[in-house]
Amino acid sequence: MYADFLTQPAAPMFSTDLGLQPGALKTLLSLMASTSDTILSHYNKTEKVSVERKADKSPVTAADKAAHEQLSQGLAQLSPDIPVLSEESPEADIAARRQWPACWVVDPLDGTKEFIGRTGEFTINVALVRDSRPVLGVIAVPMEGLCYLGLPTVGLWRCQGVDYLALTPLEAQPMPEEGIRFLASERHHPDRVAAVRTHLETTGKVVSRHNAGSALKFCALLEGSADVYPRTSPCYEWDVAAGDALVWAAGGIVVDLWGNPIQYNSRDSLLVRRFIATSRGGEQWLPLLLALEHDL
Repeated sequence: MYADFLTQPAAPMFSTDLGLQPGALKTLLSLMASTSDTILSHYNKTEKVSVERKADKSPVTAADKAAHEQLSQGLAQLSPDIPVLSEESPEADIAARRQWPACWVVDPLDGTKEFIGRTGEFTINVALVRDSRPVLGVIAVPMEGLCYLGLPTVGLWRCQGVDYLALTPLEAQPMPEEGIRFLASERHHPDRVAAVRTHLETTGKVVSRHNAGSALKFCALLEGSADVYPRTSPCYEWDVAAGDALVWAAGGIVVDLWGNPIQYNSRDSLLVRRFIATSRGGEQWLPLLLALEHDL
C-alpha cells in the first residue's frame, strides 16, 4: 500500500513547511532501508565488534561510522540546502549550526551499547527540524525490517517491505483503563526509575514497567504498548527529535521539564536534560510526572 504523498505533489507543505521536493519521502525511506542493511551487515559478522571511545567516553563502532556516512551523503543528495547534524558529525562540520534555519538531526545508530551487547535493540533516527521544531520524523528498526514515518498534524505510518515502501496508516491505540505502563531502560538510574513508579502508584492504578533500548521506547508509545516515557537521565537532541515528531504525529506529546515542546538546535548545548513523552491519552499523567521530575 503506497501513500499518495510519497510520489505526488498533492501536499503543498512539502515545498513550503518541509522544503522537500515531491517524491523526497520515498527516497528518504529507501535511504533508511539501505542504511538498515548496512548496519545489519556489521551486526551479523561473526567476529567481535571493534569498539572505539569518543571524547566523552561513549562507544562508537564501524557500524556507527558507516551509517553516518551513508545517511550524510544520502541526505545531501536529497536536500542539498539542508545541512546534517549527526551524532557522528565532526565538530568543524557543525560549527555554524545555530545559524541553520533547518537541518536534519540524525542518530545513525541509536543504541550503540545495545548493538555491542547484541540485544538487537537499536534504531536509526532521522528528523527534519525547522525553526527549532521537528516537522518530520523517521525511526527505522533494522532487526524488525520496519520503520515509522510521522508528520505532526498530518499522520503516522508504519513502513515495511522492500525499501520500506509498503506503508500502513498507524492509528493511535486507546489506553487501557486498568493501569499505567511506563517505559524505561535497564541502563537508567534505578533510584530514579523507582521514584517514577512510586509516584505513579499514588494514582491507585496498577503500574508496570516496560524496558526497551534506544528509540524503541518511542515506538512502544506509537504502537500503544506503553503509556508514558519519563526520561530520567540526560540524552542528546539526536536521541529525541525523530521520536518527538512521531509521538506528536500519533496524537501524543513530548515536553521538557516545564511542560513545553522541546526546542532543537537552539542552544549552545545539544544536551536534553530530561523530558516526558506520552501516548494519546497518557497526557493525563503529565502534571504528576512534571511535579516529580523537578525533584529528581
